[in-house]
Amino acid sequence: MRVIDSSTLIKYFAREDGWEKARKIILEGVITLDLAIKEVANALLKKVLRGDLSCEAAMGILKDMVEEKPIPIVNQDKYLVNAFEISAKHGLTIYDALFIALSKDRSQELVTSDAKQAKTAGKLGLKAILV
Repeated sequence: MRVIDSSTLIKYFAREDGWEKARKIILEGVITLDLAIKEVANALLKKVLRGDLSCEAAMGILKDMVEEKPIPIVNQDKYLVNAFEISAKHGLTIYDALFIALSKDRSQELVTSDAKQAKTAGKLGLKAILV
């Protein structure tokens, strides 16, 4: 089991470059934060507003994530204080640090498409897979 962040979930669901690698990792088993649902929704909305994705397709993706729950989702609250500390020390957003905090707490690899987040995870002794 690995922790997957929003950037990689968006890459997968929106079929961006590298989505096949994300798919393989997802099929091997991942977990994410409830924050990811909101971040994916926001990214999909941007794609809809730019005309890159239909509203129906975006809503279908969100419906699947929320109703079908293909990926286990963990509440972020438990990780907020640790994420704040990571953010303050390493100059990351709280959003990115939350996934690192989950990964650290569970001693699991982090899967991300964010190079800065992956580098920070490495500094904290975590293995990160950059997709």
